[in-house]
Amino acid sequence: MGIYKWTKEKDAYLKEAWFNMRVIDIAEKLGFSRDAILRRARKLELMKKPTGKNRPQYYDWTDEQDFILTKHYKTLSNDEMARMLGMSVQAVMRRMRKLGLSRGNDGTPHYQWTDDRVATLLTLFGQGVTQRKIAAQLGVSLAAVKRKIYSLELSKTHNDNQQKGF
Repeated sequence: MGIYKWTKEKDAYLKEAWFNMRVIDIAEKLGFSRDAILRRARKLELMKKPTGKNRPQYYDWTDEQDFILTKHYKTLSNDEMARMLGMSVQAVMRRMRKLGLSRGNDGTPHYQWTDDRVATLLTLFGQGVTQRKIAAQLGVSLAAVKRKIYSLELSKTHNDNQQKGF
């Protein structure tokens, strides 16, 4: 169990955010674990949070945030989008579901790799370009590039050997 240093400011933040934010989001904001937040809330005798349909919505999504989400959901991970939008990963996932944004759960592949894109991937990988730069050039997520490299059974050793001329 970690040692958490609670200050008056952190206690005040917890009291203020308790009914307006999820515990996990408060924990993320304060840099504490979820359990540490719950223990401190009990110690401060904060009332239990409401459950069920009466729970408040914690994020008011703007049209601009929806646009960013819609534009980037296929090329960025949920974690990257959450950081970009200043929201929790769970909030991003809920909003994507509400907007009907899917990365392939409807039976289609996450990303359609054409022969040209695979050739570009192989060329860049052979030149020692980083996976992140390959993803940026192809306009896909880093995860998509990693999955494709894995499926093609490429490795860093293979890449190093190509650069050395083996």
